[in-house]
Amino acid sequence: MRELAKSHEIYLFCLASGKEKYLDSELSPLRDMTQGLKIQRISAFKRICRLAIAPLSSQPFQVHWFYQRAAKRTLHAWVDEIGPDLIYCQLVRTATYVQEMHHIPKVIDYMDALSAGIARQSRLAPWFMRWIYRIEYRRLKAFESRMFDYFDGKTIISNADRKLIHHPENQLIDVVPNGIDTVYFDGEISPKFHSERPVLLFSGNMSYPPNVDAAKQLVTEVLPQVKTPGVHVVIAGTNPSPEIQALAADNVQVTGWLEDIREAYAQATVFVAPLRIGTGQQNKILEAMAMALPCITTQHVASGFPTKEAAAPLQIANSSEGIARQIDRLLNDNDECKSLGSLSREWVEKHCDWGASTEKLADTFVHSISNETDSSVWPNQTPTF
Repeated sequence: MRELAKSHEIYLFCLASGKEKYLDSELSPLRDMTQGLKIQRISAFKRICRLAIAPLSSQPFQVHWFYQRAAKRTLHAWVDEIGPDLIYCQLVRTATYVQEMHHIPKVIDYMDALSAGIARQSRLAPWFMRWIYRIEYRRLKAFESRMFDYFDGKTIISNADRKLIHHPENQLIDVVPNGIDTVYFDGEISPKFHSERPVLLFSGNMSYPPNVDAAKQLVTEVLPQVKTPGVHVVIAGTNPSPEIQALAADNVQVTGWLEDIREAYAQATVFVAPLRIGTGQQNKILEAMAMALPCITTQHVASGFPTKEAAAPLQIANSSEGIARQIDRLLNDNDECKSLGSLSREWVEKHCDWGASTEKLADTFVHSISNETDSSVWPNQTPTF
């Protein structure tokens, strides 16, 4: 948004639960980037009611969870007032709000293949819950394909996720990888923390099932096989589930929400992300790399990274034993650890610039408005979306 706001007018419509409160100071950065900001609160009671009727529908459960008629009426009224040149819709969960607006060019950001993520999560779900995952997978798979034809442009975060959208023309989805703010995430200017013992870090939303699974694997399966003495694990991130909180021990810290996540990166020796499920590109790894940390992860995660002339300097292991060996190797080779950290920082500086990603996104906007539009004139216009 910050990059787009340099040459375009942005109006932001977003959903929030009724219990969330926002201070003006928290919203001011968004207001600085937008011509208009509207936060639509959605009723928790109505959410539950819609979820109750979801079994009678063919739409995914999460589409029902995010949809409310009052929010749609508010959005449509605002769109009529603004008259935007383009609508950019994030995630198929919200596609039903705008799919009928045929008079305005629309771009949908799949972000990642949600259906594939549900399928992977089902493998680790309790046996009595797997039938719900199977239903949601089938619904999401069909819904992702159906929404493809309602939008003039489509974006997704990685080529691997694009292949998982089950539409015969999925190759038309533009791959727009995430960037990283290398000025903010910079180990040279961030607060420094000194630790006498080696620290393994994993971060993220700690109520999100793929992160919960990865954190549990790190503590209960990987850590017992690490031979280096005195290793400390930090699990950093918001909303730690009861399962995550139960991992806390003398050598395991569960931080919960941090005002500045860089504090966690600054005290870490190695970033470890043993993710087995989930989709998309892992921003947590981009942040760790920008902070000059060596990163150990799985091939599943690496496949979500953009293909460049130089592959990301990630250390790959797909088993608990393999991850533990990689940890021991790095913790016992300080020069290798520092070298990989420097290579990580250099890689994100070269390949993960927000300006480049935003330029590609703006190109998608241009071609969605008109295939005949020359993208060179786009920066000189002030389209609104």
